[in-house]
Amino acid sequence: MHDADEASRESGKPRLSGRIHILGLGNVGTFVAHSLASRPSPPPITLLMHNPELYRAWLAKKKCLAVNTNGLDDIKTGFDVNVLQDKTWHSIPYWNKDGSAENTSEGPGNDSQEVEAEESFAQMMEDDEKIECLIVAVKTPVTAMALESVSHRLTPDSTVLFLQNGLGVVDEINQKIFPDPLQRPHYMYGIISHGLARKDAFQVSHTGVGTTILGSVLSKDGGPPSKKDVDWVPSTKFLLRTLTLTPPLVAVAEEPSSLMLYQLEKLALNSVINPLTAIMDCQNGELLYNYSFTRVMRLLLMEISSVICALPELQGIPGIESRFSPERLRSLVTRLANQTAKNHSSMLQDVRAGKTTEIEYMNGYIVRRGEELGIKCVVNYTIKHLVLAKQQDSKQRESGAIPVDLLKESNS
Repeated sequence: MHDADEASRESGKPRLSGRIHILGLGNVGTFVAHSLASRPSPPPITLLMHNPELYRAWLAKKKCLAVNTNGLDDIKTGFDVNVLQDKTWHSIPYWNKDGSAENTSEGPGNDSQEVEAEESFAQMMEDDEKIECLIVAVKTPVTAMALESVSHRLTPDSTVLFLQNGLGVVDEINQKIFPDPLQRPHYMYGIISHGLARKDAFQVSHTGVGTTILGSVLSKDGGPPSKKDVDWVPSTKFLLRTLTLTPPLVAVAEEPSSLMLYQLEKLALNSVINPLTAIMDCQNGELLYNYSFTRVMRLLLMEISSVICALPELQGIPGIESRFSPERLRSLVTRLANQTAKNHSSMLQDVRAGKTTEIEYMNGYIVRRGEELGIKCVVNYTIKHLVLAKQQDSKQRESGAIPVDLLKESNS
């Protein structure tokens, strides 16, 4: 709480509560929440759950988050929860007013959990509390929908940190949810390179120590940062300070331009490995020993390199051409595919599961920025639509859909 007070005192604004809300409890959200709870004096943490079923699963897990390292589970409790029901957020605190922990049923079977769930729903209060610090760790395609549900709880003094793959989500958020620049919260990006694998709901395996790179969002026009970006609000200072002082995250703060370079590097690698493995239904390492793959890879990277080197927000930063040359990017892709040779990419997993992929925020982002700059990215455009076709194909098979061409013929 000391950090929150300090951040508020520096600005002369009302005192921060220091509470951090987390939206998205997949690998990254679970790891970050668990890491924050591992601090000697953790900040109050609220987990945002988008439906009552997720809360029932939370009860089944005894209200615990677990991170498994070297075969051992480290379990953390004490998290407050908000549950979205009928488009309204409801608060379910972990601690009772008398300071005791809320009941966590130990009985066998689901009956005791069901009873506890119903008791919790009966007691829960509507929660419209303003959110000071929000960490968003949902998949990129559902970010706008997920953020819409808490948008009324965010203010221009709030800070939203996006811990996600891909780029372009902030533009979408501004267009769909915060069209008025004066009403927007402050945005931060983060890149996590820790090795994380899902074991079960609310339980992840920490397979390799990496880093967390944090920074504010660079403006797209290439001009100097706006006053809003320079004058950090207390919530931004508090969130940055809290995360960088949370040992398991291995977090460092970077200038917006440095962070953008890391993001673009990761985007370039993801825009090759993810779609190609999704289209070919193969492990990452299989991309390395196929001549045709390497030809497509080279063409993709030539377009990606052209677009990145022409971005207006990067002009004037030294060393861009060499850092994002097709040759250097190709060596990075090869190294990453080697390191993760036996892995199935997240995009392949999404295609197999019939989920929406992050393709619009990877190759789709390159295509959109290319169009803005007058660069035609034909290969990226083709790859994007092959992934979309693959995605649609699995959904259409399930629903027994009529082919598009036959529909057109019957309408003509």
